[in-house]
Amino acid sequence: MGDPPLSIRIEPTLLSESLVGRDFAYLLTSGVERAHVVALRCEVSGDRVTVSGVGRSASANIGAQPRVTLVWPPTTVDVEHREYSIVADGVATTDGERVEIVITNGVFHRPAP
Repeated sequence: MGDPPLSIRIEPTLLSESLVGRDFAYLLTSGVERAHVVALRCEVSGDRVTVSGVGRSASANIGAQPRVTLVWPPTTVDVEHREYSIVADGVATTDGERVEIVITNGVFHRPAP
């Protein structure tokens, strides 16, 4: 028997069902000079994620490049795929420090063996 798959697709509209035990996510944005990462608590409804308090750098990056990635670390809660991170790509819009992200793709992603 081989290793489990490296990634397992998550239907974007079912993302919230996969987040049990995951208290925060890392929001990754791309800037002209470098990427920016911030840890945030998220509100998730269907394929939409809302976050507040992203800061000036992330807001500026989103204004210039709205494609973002969210990463939820593995959890210790006894749920399916708890050892996997959740990685979700999306398109963000921002109104100051409040950001709404429409998820376009999501996967459970495990560490390489």
